[in-house]
Amino acid sequence: MYKHVAEAFVPVSHAKSVAEKVCARASDYCRLIGATGADRLLHFRNARAILRPTDEGLHFRVEAQDFITFYGVRTLLQGSLSAMTFPGAAVEWHPDDSVPFDAMQGGSENERNWLGGR
Repeated sequence: MYKHVAEAFVPVSHAKSVAEKVCARASDYCRLIGATGADRLLHFRNARAILRPTDEGLHFRVEAQDFITFYGVRTLLQGSLSAMTFPGAAVEWHPDDSVPFDAMQGGSENERNWLGGR
């Protein structure tokens, strides 16, 4: 179980392609990159990230044992994303200690929560 956990959603078109590009940019920093279905899993020494592409966009989940690694992985993902999609755009991270991407299960009300209530 990881101590620090957060999730984010970024509305992008072609989310699967974007996820693959983010993984490629992060590959030098990962111990292993794997896949489970459409999910991309990035494994670090004391952390992991899950990228889940959907028709609406790309969901991120970062889990880490320590605070510095937690923010480092988030920064790596955001930097990779910003370099190829929308430079300067903010990614809103939300703390989460439940099942990965739990908010995706509930439909439109929860989808608004992914987008920061917008």
